[in-house]
Amino acid sequence: MHHALEIQEILCNILFYCYQPKHWQYPATLAALARTCRTFKEPTLDLLWRDLDDSSPLARCLPEASHRLSTGTVYSFNRPLTLIEWDIFRSYTHRIHAIRDFDSGLDWGSVATFLDPPATEPLFPNLRRLLGCAYTKQTMALLYLPLPSLVYLNVVFESLHLLKSFPNFSPNIRSLHVRVRHWPQQQDTFIEIEPSYITRWQNLRSVSCRQLALDMDALMHLSRLPALTQLDFALNAPLLPSDTPLFCSRMRETNLHSRFLKTNLVCSSGQDLTSFLAGVPTCNAGHTVETMTLRQWPSPPDGVHPPEGLRLCFDNLRSWVGFSNLRRLELNINSNVDLTDTEMLTLASAWPQLTHLLLNADWGWKSHGGITPGALVRLLQTCRFLEQIALAIDTRGYTRVPPWQTNLSFTLPPGCLINVVDSAIQEESVPAVATFFSGLETCCESDFCFQAWGGSQMILSPHYAEHVSRWIDVEYQIDDALGRYSEPGDW
Repeated sequence: MHHALEIQEILCNILFYCYQPKHWQYPATLAALARTCRTFKEPTLDLLWRDLDDSSPLARCLPEASHRLSTGTVYSFNRPLTLIEWDIFRSYTHRIHAIRDFDSGLDWGSVATFLDPPATEPLFPNLRRLLGCAYTKQTMALLYLPLPSLVYLNVVFESLHLLKSFPNFSPNIRSLHVRVRHWPQQQDTFIEIEPSYITRWQNLRSVSCRQLALDMDALMHLSRLPALTQLDFALNAPLLPSDTPLFCSRMRETNLHSRFLKTNLVCSSGQDLTSFLAGVPTCNAGHTVETMTLRQWPSPPDGVHPPEGLRLCFDNLRSWVGFSNLRRLELNINSNVDLTDTEMLTLASAWPQLTHLLLNADWGWKSHGGITPGALVRLLQTCRFLEQIALAIDTRGYTRVPPWQTNLSFTLPPGCLINVVDSAIQEESVPAVATFFSGLETCCESDFCFQAWGGSQMILSPHYAEHVSRWIDVEYQIDDALGRYSEPGDW
């Protein structure tokens, strides 16, 4: 054997090229290398056992007399493990860094064996990632399995009741993803979670718990974590004013979910968008936030209209002008949208790096206005990286395309998508609108398209069929102008 292969760094680089988890042959290749010689054995076994899809290899590493294939791909132990078998077991478990489905591959009786090993040290001392573990009444005991190195936890609770048993363990968790499978979908609130469930962890960098409603105490704790960059959560009630501002010094992505996300202070029930934004001017995240999403979720049935007078207007978004590096803004709430050309361009000038501007893509603007074609051109010129837009287009009186809107000198990103949501359009405006979008398409490097009336909440809007038919005619005229022909059934 060449002496270069005795250098650990060189050997690991070679083995890395054999380690391709997406290729079905990689386990057999690594297993063959592990049997080649002593020099190859340890680093190859480390790679082979580094990431597991389920727990079945933990049975198959033992002598055949100790286990059997019970049903399908599920294994079980035939008897209690001997001390020698436990030693074999540990020689592999210390290599594991990630398990995708810890609760599958072995029957529960065999998994329960892990809870009472003959030695006191942790059975999985180097396990860092649990990628999708489901906790039922039967498997809840796994939550008490000591995992001192765990930093990524993606957990599914079978019911809300089990969530309340979430114990103190794995103090070094950095990424926390929590879901509840059997969640009463018809209830009018999200699941409230005690602040102590969140405040126990001091090193969190990413939190995703969109079914769980955080209160002010939990948000205050999270805002003071120096490494937190992503927060995906729900609110059950308006945030009360606090004497201590939220810091969020490194926050890059914030996603807020609510059943009743309101923007009008007069509405006492449900959410209050303004109260959520109130702390933005005092936080330190103006230059770090890149993604901001506020979504009314899940969507109510078709035809549900916003309360009278409920509007999403510039005053609701004024606080976000300070997010100078914002790249994605998505608002999707049951509200009338009232934004003028000037206000839209003011927002665009504050976010020159914007790639996604999605305003009520599902709910629609529920208004007769929107941004005019001329203002849309200026918006695209200001935000040169925009890949996806969802907003209403105001085409009232738009029967002739001004020359400056036909000879455009800027370039749109490849695959640019413009969704005109529930925009009204008159028959006499169809030719001019088609000419306008044909001109925009020539500015796109490739695959430019626009989508009309795509949201599920728009189908019961007045004159739905009439306007959709005209937007389809716009699409047909664009294809015709650009020499693209499709079969009639494609529209």
